[in-house]
Amino acid sequence: AEGDLKDTTDTRDADQKYLDDLTATCEQKASDFESRQQLRAEEIEAINKAIEIISSGSVAGNAEKHLPSLAQQGPALAMLRSDTQNKLMQGRVAQFLSTKARELNSRVLSALAVRVEADPFVKVKKMIKDLIVRLME
Repeated sequence: AEGDLKDTTDTRDADQKYLDDLTATCEQKASDFESRQQLRAEEIEAINKAIEIISSGSVAGNAEKHLPSLAQQGPALAMLRSDTQNKLMQGRVAQFLSTKARELNSRVLSALAVRVEADPFVKVKKMIKDLIVRLME
């Protein structure tokens, strides 16, 4: 009878330890989830702010100037020479996202800031400029 009591007590103690460990793990995971949810909310707020900057009056309406159709080659070539305002705005947005990424310790925002800062059309613009130079010769 004492052996059964000892076995039962040992089993109960092991079960209690397992329950305590499981409860601690669940609480930790719930806490981690809440902090990630808050981080995502702050990232969304930062992205919305970046969208607001891009949509502001100083940038809005410039699509015709900076995104000409293929039929408008004259403005397209002018855009290649004068896109400094676009670069300034792109730099402001990248700086804002980078700052928010550091504040929030967010790799997602940091990666987005790097992608915003890098001009995806640099190679295309260089090829067009080189082609123009060749045609002028």
